Amino acid sequence: MTINIIITVALVLAIFSSIAAWLNTQIILRELSEIKAKLGIAETKKSSFLDKDLDND
Repeated sequence: MTINIIITVALVLAIFSSIAAWLNTQIILRELSEIKAKLGIAETKKSSFLDKDLDND
């Protein structure tokens, strides 16, 4: 019974931590894009295989 509670608490903490890390990453990326805009650095986007629409081939 105690093991189940410990595992459940650990999983809940892991989920909250992963969401907080994702939000922190998004904030950092937004701030970096603002810094790039102020410095006049052009945004470059690298192409990815996920960007290609395979249905149109």
